[in-house]
Amino acid sequence: MLNDIMSSLGSAIVLPIFIFIFALCFRVKPGTAFKSAIFIGIGLIGIGMVLDYFTVQVTDVVNMMVETTSINLPFLDVSWGVAATVAYSTSVGLLIIPFCLAVNVAVLLLKGTDTLDIDIWNYWHFALVGGLVYYASGSLFKAFFAAGMMELFALLFADWCQPATAQYYGYDGISFPTVSSVEYMPWAILINKLCDLIGLDKVKLDPENIQKKLKVFGDPAILGLLIGLVIGVAGHWGNLGAFSSWCSILAVSMAVAAVMHIFPMMPRVLMQGLVPISNGIRDTLAKHGFNRSINLGMDTALCCGETATLASSLIMVPVCILLMIVLPYNKFLWIADLLAFPWFFALITPVTKGNILKNVIIGGSYLCIGDLIITKLTPFFTEVAISAGYTVAEGVQGVNAGGEGISWLLYSLFRGSCSWIGMAVIVAAYAVLLFLYKKNKKAFHRAAGYTEEIAAED
Repeated sequence: MLNDIMSSLGSAIVLPIFIFIFALCFRVKPGTAFKSAIFIGIGLIGIGMVLDYFTVQVTDVVNMMVETTSINLPFLDVSWGVAATVAYSTSVGLLIIPFCLAVNVAVLLLKGTDTLDIDIWNYWHFALVGGLVYYASGSLFKAFFAAGMMELFALLFADWCQPATAQYYGYDGISFPTVSSVEYMPWAILINKLCDLIGLDKVKLDPENIQKKLKVFGDPAILGLLIGLVIGVAGHWGNLGAFSSWCSILAVSMAVAAVMHIFPMMPRVLMQGLVPISNGIRDTLAKHGFNRSINLGMDTALCCGETATLASSLIMVPVCILLMIVLPYNKFLWIADLLAFPWFFALITPVTKGNILKNVIIGGSYLCIGDLIITKLTPFFTEVAISAGYTVAEGVQGVNAGGEGISWLLYSLFRGSCSWIGMAVIVAAYAVLLFLYKKNKKAFHRAAGYTEEIAAED
């Protein structure tokens, strides 16, 4: 029932309804709450319209790139939408929203986090790991443990990178606990440090420096046009002599240019809704003596339109295709989620301060691990999907969602939560990381890309 309701309404309706009710609970004026909820819905619809257009224009070219390489891999990418459906179709999915809200509020009151995650739509990430654990262990306790720990790690990571994301993207009072984004931030910190050790910090491939050096060709729209041209040519490589091929190439180029120019405008609309609610909640909390700084947890869709994030995501498409060909252990065929890379890079970009070269190195190096994880997880995920009512196409040996199946956090919690020893290790790992973060906040924030000198000058 919950899955049917969530799927039928969609995030552009579900999230505004929840936020409206949530705002009323915090005594935000009904008129302000209603208007803000509408703007949030409009912003989400705008983002969806841009992405839908982009997907239609680019998907055929991406499929051609895959076909040109003659890849024959048994596990098929069916997109994050299927993963969300599977998540809410399990026994855990029906109860995950009130459970995770309760966990979040409890940890907030205990000062274990500064994030209040109001992005109710993305709670399906928690439901997914809980559903996998329940199917494997038959224990509801272990399932809710896994879901709760997924949320706790997401909140901790969101707090960790919040100053950096606020500084880079300009979203004060907002944090991003979206699992499919925030979990890659620690890996980005590690590889970014390694890149700096070999001198790549001297290669200034961020949007600002690119625009300075390339002048008009560094403009985000023109940069998108050029990246789209490269992707289009790669997709039609075997048929460049045909007029129809160049029609498609030019269409893709213009589509990418349009997305690079229009996408950044959409979050501004969404922020028109978030700011009044955020201020209203803080005022209400302050009146009741709750003077701590609270960040509202939102979807990283707010960050996906930034130039370096989008450019890195587009460059990652051919890189991902190349990796799934050359990695000997990979059995997963990326298709549907190749265009979900903006969420992957959204919280990596502040770590590198927009360095596109380092972004791609971080993304490529992680995919070497991610492709192994998804290859191992796919047979089991397929069983769960079938049990939830998903029909696997004839000839396909397994299905998974590329953007979710590569998750190290999902895989670790799934494997660990199926045993009592594993559960103890998970709790210990979280406790140690939380302790270290609380004791060394400034160092953690700097590692995630926050620069105190810039903040002081502003």
